[in-house]
Amino acid sequence: MFTSMYWYLFICLLFFGIGDFLGVVTKAKVSAVFVSLMLFLIAFMAGWIPPDVIKKAGLDQIAKWSVILLVFSMGTTINMRELIAEWRTVVTALLAMGVIMLGAFLMMPFIGYENTMVSVPIVTGGIVATQIMTSGAMEHGFALAAALGTIVFAVQKFIGTPLASYFGLKEARFLIDEYRKTGVVPQDTYAPKKRTGSGSYIL
Repeated sequence: MFTSMYWYLFICLLFFGIGDFLGVVTKAKVSAVFVSLMLFLIAFMAGWIPPDVIKKAGLDQIAKWSVILLVFSMGTTINMRELIAEWRTVVTALLAMGVIMLGAFLMMPFIGYENTMVSVPIVTGGIVATQIMTSGAMEHGFALAAALGTIVFAVQKFIGTPLASYFGLKEARFLIDEYRKTGVVPQDTYAPKKRTGSGSYIL
């Protein structure tokens, strides 16, 4: 029983489930992915799970297909009108990628070309980029670069998630307060119009 594929699948789902539960309970103050990664790391270092637990659970091939489906799903959910309305966000993302590219050129002499090329997309691309880049690095024999990319993702989650959660919740509370006061969604170009007492309409 404890060596079957279903047992290892249960372990993997348990670790991801614990991470997701803590993420929901703490309202994303604790990263679900980081918790799951730490559970895998602790269990591996303690010798409780084999190093190829993902393969033994039958998830290695599924993971390759899941990335493709996830990217396709994300692309189909983009609303062009909302994207145009949020042009500041798009510009900020482009500027951030420019800064990341500059940082890559500066770091290349210190950590090497392979390590830089694997780690930089992970900083901007999250878990999908991590899966793609680490898999590509392993296929080309760059095990150290793949390990560094995983560490970069874990550190980014550990440091960045609490900050993103704090400011995201702060903005959400502001929008809710504004909506309760005015009845209009702030900064929403496509919100339904609200009728005033004079008979005119406002956005």
